[in-house]
Amino acid sequence: MSRPLGVTFFGTYDERRHPRVRVLREGLADLGHDITVVNVPLDLDTSDRVRLASEPWRAPVIALRLLVTWIRLLVRSRRATRPDVVIVGYLGHLDVHLARARWPHAHIVVDHLVSLADTLQDRGLDRWSLLVRVLRAADWAATAQADTILVDTPEQVDQLPPRHRGKALTVPVGAPHRWFDVGRDAARPPSAGLRVVFFGLYTPLHGAPTIGEAVGKLADQPISWTMIGTGQDRATTEQLTGDARVAWLDWVDSDDLPAVVADHDVCLGIFGRSPKALRVVPNKVFQGAAAGCAIVTSDTTAQRTALGDAAVFVPPQDAVALTHALERLANDRAETDALRRAARARAEQAFKPAFAAACLAAHLVRPHDRPSRDGTPAMPPLAPRAALRWQLVRDRLAELAPQTVLEMGTGQGAVGARLAAASTYVGVEPDATSRATAAGRLPAGARLLPDLDELHDDGAFDLLCAFEVLEHLPDDRAALDRWVRHVRPGGHVLVSVPAEPNRWGSHDELVGHLRRYTSTDLEELFESAGLDVVAVEHYGFPVGYVLEAGRNIVARRRLAREATPSDAATRTASSGRQLQPPPWAGRVIWWATAPARVVQRRFPDRGPGLVGVARRRC
Repeated sequence: MSRPLGVTFFGTYDERRHPRVRVLREGLADLGHDITVVNVPLDLDTSDRVRLASEPWRAPVIALRLLVTWIRLLVRSRRATRPDVVIVGYLGHLDVHLARARWPHAHIVVDHLVSLADTLQDRGLDRWSLLVRVLRAADWAATAQADTILVDTPEQVDQLPPRHRGKALTVPVGAPHRWFDVGRDAARPPSAGLRVVFFGLYTPLHGAPTIGEAVGKLADQPISWTMIGTGQDRATTEQLTGDARVAWLDWVDSDDLPAVVADHDVCLGIFGRSPKALRVVPNKVFQGAAAGCAIVTSDTTAQRTALGDAAVFVPPQDAVALTHALERLANDRAETDALRRAARARAEQAFKPAFAAACLAAHLVRPHDRPSRDGTPAMPPLAPRAALRWQLVRDRLAELAPQTVLEMGTGQGAVGARLAAASTYVGVEPDATSRATAAGRLPAGARLLPDLDELHDDGAFDLLCAFEVLEHLPDDRAALDRWVRHVRPGGHVLVSVPAEPNRWGSHDELVGHLRRYTSTDLEELFESAGLDVVAVEHYGFPVGYVLEAGRNIVARRRLAREATPSDAATRTASSGRQLQPPPWAGRVIWWATAPARVVQRRFPDRGPGLVGVARRRC
C-alpha cells in the first residue's frame, strides 16, 4: 500500500467479552495503519439475547438502550470523518447498518465470527422460534451490508447466506498482546501436581459437563483445577466434579485473566458436539497457547487445522477419553512441558495480532466510491430506483470480483464510475451528451467508446454489464449475442431490465422502452445467447412501485406537452438524462432508501425491476 489505511473500529462491541476485535486492532496498529476507536459497549451479551425468547417484554427497554448507545456512537464518530475502512466488532449485527449510514462509501468489515441464530440454537432454542427467525434475518441483513465478512474457520463460511459467501474472509481469532506477554514472563515454580484451568460461559458449545465428569473421575489424582465463569451448565458441572479439588471462580477481570491462566500447566478448550462446536476454534485455545499452557481440546477439523500437533485432541463429549488424556499428562511432566512449548511456538507462529491482521490487511482495498482525502470528486449520485438496484448489483460484484468490466449503455456514468473504481473498465455510450457527462465522472484510465464496433477485445472481459438497456433494443437477442462475444469463457453477464409487462406505463413510452420482462423472459434470453443462468431476481418491492407511479405521472405530463411525438430511438438517446438527481442529493438518497433496500431483500420474487446474472459457457 502506498500509505497506511485509516481504520475505524466502530460499534457496541465489548473487548472484555469478545477479544477478537482487540486482536485485529492491535495487529493493524502493529502493521502501521492509522487506528481510530469509536466504541460504546452496549453491555448486552448473548445470554441476554437468549433471555429475550422467554421475556419478550424486555425488547422495548433494550431497543431504547440501543438507541441511546447509537446516539453516543454518532457523537463520538466525529473524530473519524473519512475512514478508509470501518470494522464493526462482533455482535454488531445491527451496528453495521449504522456504520453504513454514517460512512456510506467506506469499506465496511463486519466481524461476523458466528451466526447469532446459530448461537441461540446451540443454546437450546428451537430453530423455528420467533427469536431465532428474527436473528437469522438479522444475520442475513448484516452480511448484506458488509463489503467484507470475517469468520474464523472455513467451516463457518458455509453457514453464511449463499449469496454473501463471496465476501467472506477467514481470519484466525488469535490472542491479544497481553497473553503473549504473560506467557513470556510467567515463572512457573515446580508443583506437586498438574494445574488445569478452564474459563468460559458454560454453554453447550463448551461441553463443561464433560469436563466435570472427567474431574470427578480424577479426584484421587495429583491435579488441581481452576474453573472460571458462569452459565447454564455450571450447576451440572459442579455436581459431576464430586469431591475433587476445584477452585470455582465466577469470573476474573479480563486484564487479570491472562496471568491467572498462565499460572497453569494445561488450558482446556471445548468439548461439545453440537454442529457449532464442530466448526469453531474458541478464544481460550488461542489465548491458552499464547500464555504457554498445554492445550487439551476436542478433536475437530477446525481445531486440528489451527493447532496442528501442538495440542492433545479427544473426541467431543467423551469424558473417558478426556480423563485418560489428563491422567497421562499428570503422570508425564516431560510430555506436558513439551506440549506447553509446542503450543507457545504455534502461537508465536500463527496466533499473534499482526498475523491475524495481515490476513485482513492483504484483502482490504482503499475505497474509491467516496471523496478521497486529497479532494478528488465523490461518486456521482444515484437516483432512488438506481439506488435500490445498486444494492443487488453491488452484492453480485462482490461475489464475482471481476478484474475487467465492459458496460453497455454507460449513460451519464453514475454506475460506470463505481465499476471503474474497482476494475479495468470500458464503457459504451452512443448518446454524445450523456457520454460527455460520463467522461467527466470516470476515473483516469477508464475507456469510453461511442460504439461497440470500436472495441476489438473479443473474449477479454470477466464481466459484461447492461443496466436498463435491453428493453430499448428492437432485437434484444441479437444484441446480447453480439455482446457475449466480448466475454471470456467462464465470465459473466449482469443486466437489469424493467419487470412485469402488465405494468407498462407512460414512463416506459417516454424513455423509449419497447418491452418489459418477466423473469422467465430474461432466463430464456440468457439461454438463447448460450449462457447458463445463475440467478434472476426482482428488486424494488414495495417502494419501487411508488417511485414508478410518480414517474408515470411526470411522464404523462411531458408526453401531453409534446408538440410532435418523437420516435423510440430519440427517446432512448435521452433516457439516461431523465430525472437525474443533483450532486448534493447522492448521500441523502442513499440514506433515505436504506430501509427500502433492506425490505426488498425479503421479497426477491416481487418488484418492478429485474437483475439477472448468467455465465458464459466454457
